[in-house]
Amino acid sequence: MKNIYKSLLVLSSFLLVISCGNDDLEPTVAMNKDSDTGIQTAGDLASVLNGAYDRMSSTSYYSGYYILNGEFRSDNFYSNNNSGRSGASAMNYSPNGYGPWSAIYRVIAMCNIVIQADHASLEGDQNEISHIVGQAYAIRALAHFDLLRDYGQHFITGQGGSSSLGVPYVKTYRDPANLTPSRDTVQSNVDNIVADFNQGISMMNSTSDNAQYMNKGAAYALLARAANYYGSVNSAYYAASASASKWVLDNWSKAAVGPSGYMATWYTDNAVNALFSIAASGTDANSLEGMSNMFRGPTYGDCRILEGDGADDVHDIYEADDIRYTTSGMIGMERGYLSMLGKWPSNDRTDDNIVIRVEEMHLIYAEAMLRAGDAATAKTYLNNVQAIRGATLTDATLDNIILERRREFFGEGHRFYDIARLGMDMPTVDVIKQQYDDLTGTSPEAGNYRFAYPISLSERNANPNIVNNYGY
Repeated sequence: MKNIYKSLLVLSSFLLVISCGNDDLEPTVAMNKDSDTGIQTAGDLASVLNGAYDRMSSTSYYSGYYILNGEFRSDNFYSNNNSGRSGASAMNYSPNGYGPWSAIYRVIAMCNIVIQADHASLEGDQNEISHIVGQAYAIRALAHFDLLRDYGQHFITGQGGSSSLGVPYVKTYRDPANLTPSRDTVQSNVDNIVADFNQGISMMNSTSDNAQYMNKGAAYALLARAANYYGSVNSAYYAASASASKWVLDNWSKAAVGPSGYMATWYTDNAVNALFSIAASGTDANSLEGMSNMFRGPTYGDCRILEGDGADDVHDIYEADDIRYTTSGMIGMERGYLSMLGKWPSNDRTDDNIVIRVEEMHLIYAEAMLRAGDAATAKTYLNNVQAIRGATLTDATLDNIILERRREFFGEGHRFYDIARLGMDMPTVDVIKQQYDDLTGTSPEAGNYRFAYPISLSERNANPNIVNNYGY
């Protein structure tokens, strides 16, 4: 299944070439057939959707910095600046822009081509067509959610919470009436994200569970993640996170993996616990900024594990026999640095990039149940994860659940977003290695404008309706 998207991206009935200019929301498409007429079969539609998957494998997105920057901005990892390419670690961004804005909107553009095609006129099985379109809706939801987490103003002090600026929610492709969209509110973004996930769920079948493609179980899981995240703004969403995560646990074919298979999940395609992954090959994300090279080298190796006497570090959070720590080889020394060894272990860059897996559903459900006042059920689902990792079983408190999230998803890009949604100041483990205190002499406090990226100058010049984020 390696090369899965690139090989399937070869279109049998038309050639699709994308070239982006300054207007990242509506990239130009040059086809040997017009986009309205070039899609004639279910296979054509799937080929266009494979373009979205391929773009998700960019090192700006799920094959690199979207994950890495969730760790650089945390108490888990730091940048040793070997390559000079890990600017997020200082959280000192130029007002001229930072982050994955362009890369993610290119994914959205491909989804919109699929969604706005004339599905009824296409040759092929209508159930297959429905499943393809459902994938596009769910990917569009995920992409906008990821943009919202990086650019939304909902956690920035004084910006209005749910009524603050989010991102443009783009639902059309090459629509003259929507070439220069304004930023929607955060609440509007969330409403559209939920609607797109639900639309995707309603259109996808219940049997396709290959994690290398969006599927119904993954859409429910990502909906649970989004609702859990937004619950910090509007607590009513925790109930939605509970129902979506429990649906996955009760109805989907994937399951949490125990000690015997844990290490293998990181180099196995469509792993037993993976709900959605971005397939990889030696030609996907094959730059020096791929995950394995950024974690360990042999050339860059920028992303290294923090150790220090400040806030709790890796040695404080893990017990000695935890399989996620050093005894199994998950964490160890590489080229003189304490490093992540077990996740993205293959130096040929063929490991899938797991976007979401079943273990997260246990912890989301535990958090939702605790917040709903059911500590006993919360304890059961928290213990489900602790028991298969060699960790001591604990009562369900919010601190214990968040600690277990930090242990379980160490290195997977979750930590910064937990710090932000929980209203934490940026923690300092080592004042020398960590750089986000360099600008002012202290780490950014909760609500600081630096918790959101600035929007690029080129985007603002191309679209006069886009305003930059507060503080820039």
